[in-house]
Amino acid sequence: MQLYASKKRKIMISGLLFVGMILSFFDRVAINVGIIPIADEFHLNTSQTGILISIFFVSYSLMQPLGGWMTDKYGARVMVTVSLFSWSLFTVMTGFAWSFMSLLFIRFLFGLGEGPFYPASMSTIRDNFPEEERGRANSFFLSAQNIGGILGTALAASMVVAFGWRGMFTIAGILGILASFGIWFILKPQGNQEVKKDKPKQKKVALKLLFKIENIWKLITFKFISNIINYGLITWMPIYLFREKGVSLIAAGGLLAIPYIFGFLMYNVSGWLLDKHIANREKYLSAA
Repeated sequence: MQLYASKKRKIMISGLLFVGMILSFFDRVAINVGIIPIADEFHLNTSQTGILISIFFVSYSLMQPLGGWMTDKYGARVMVTVSLFSWSLFTVMTGFAWSFMSLLFIRFLFGLGEGPFYPASMSTIRDNFPEEERGRANSFFLSAQNIGGILGTALAASMVVAFGWRGMFTIAGILGILASFGIWFILKPQGNQEVKKDKPKQKKVALKLLFKIENIWKLITFKFISNIINYGLITWMPIYLFREKGVSLIAAGGLLAIPYIFGFLMYNVSGWLLDKHIANREKYLSAA
């Protein structure tokens, strides 16, 4: 029989992963506000701006499958901590960039560092929450993206005005490094009462077999299309509002926070619906 984490520990784990995801999305989204003074300082054209914003997603996408493999091999606790520490370090380094090429290289490394965090966090939830609670646990974790989005637009804009774009990235990175140490110690297994017993040995599945599953490709396609819309909005809207509409940097960040507020609410409502009313009918909620 499998025993999952106690209620107290589940709350602690949910809170830690929630904070980690907030930092993840803040560091990821803040570049969309920071790019305005960055482009002015380094005299970037539109193509260079787009490349600089997009390079993170190249390395991030490449690293996620590898991050899942590393999570299975080294454990979720190790990968959550290493991922948070490394991307926070590269966030600090962003504030010390001296040219377009240096900033491009740092942002590429940033994506590599953040890549394992999502699969490692999902593995942590799987290991500590029973199936009937995972919908709410996953949704609560994912809803932190929206809190990070709110902070990464509204708060980041205020920080850029107050501390400059370099100061904003340095402060955010230091907070992430401190959080990584906390996560390492708090996620440590707490003896027989806190870890699963009689954990069955996981069956290894060849990667090529996963790509033969039809639903995998459907999910990839759905995520690809939705991300084009989502990241297209959050990437270029601050620049558009600031340069074309004359909106102040702080006001542009505040306007971009509005979709994240509703996203946070709907993530958690969806998780409740999945656990309570739409079990085995998830596709209908996804379509909605």
